[in-house]
Amino acid sequence: MLRRVNRSSRFCFALAACLLGVTLAGTAAAKAECDGEQIFSDDFSDDAGGWALNSAVKIADGIFTFDLQPDEMQANLNVSHEIDQDVEICADAVWPEDEPGILGAGILFWGKDSKNYFQFGVLNTGKYWIARKEDDRWQVIVQNVTSDAIKTEPGEENTLRIEANGDQVLFYVNDEKLRELRGQQPEGGWRFGLSGDNFDRQSAEAIMFSSVTVTN
Repeated sequence: MLRRVNRSSRFCFALAACLLGVTLAGTAAAKAECDGEQIFSDDFSDDAGGWALNSAVKIADGIFTFDLQPDEMQANLNVSHEIDQDVEICADAVWPEDEPGILGAGILFWGKDSKNYFQFGVLNTGKYWIARKEDDRWQVIVQNVTSDAIKTEPGEENTLRIEANGDQVLFYVNDEKLRELRGQQPEGGWRFGLSGDNFDRQSAEAIMFSSVTVTN
């Protein structure tokens, strides 16, 4: 994707630089929802779900909103739930109703802290990406791959899903399998989260999520 490295260098385009094996998987049908026993769920009816609250995050009336300034990215790792088993993570992301610039919405996984996590996201241009933030530096694994499964119209909702099984992760959007990734999950448990990206350098934008579910 269009990925920030830091404020002085806007984008990082190093493909597969994190020394992980990435395998392209053929398009296949997938389940629309997370399967298994539910271990976490948030419909954002209140702000008690363990998310880090700040001036850029609003949780109310069934919606989690990132209020993004021009050229801003926000990542929010859940602070009260840690994963120590194989899981599926599902998140429903909603594009703004108006005609926005280029926006991205994502799931965070294999997270240790705000400087170390992986990200799977979709753009409202119909593309998706997978990236890693390690020691506060971005490394792009999969960059701006087009998928017809991604909904791009204002107000439309995309269901992002990952299946994390040991050191393998499968990626889905709207019931369609996109990729597989082999890597190394953090030892001793990890955290999950949400992200929003605004690539418009002139206008503030918003990214919204209507639900997040984690199952085993």
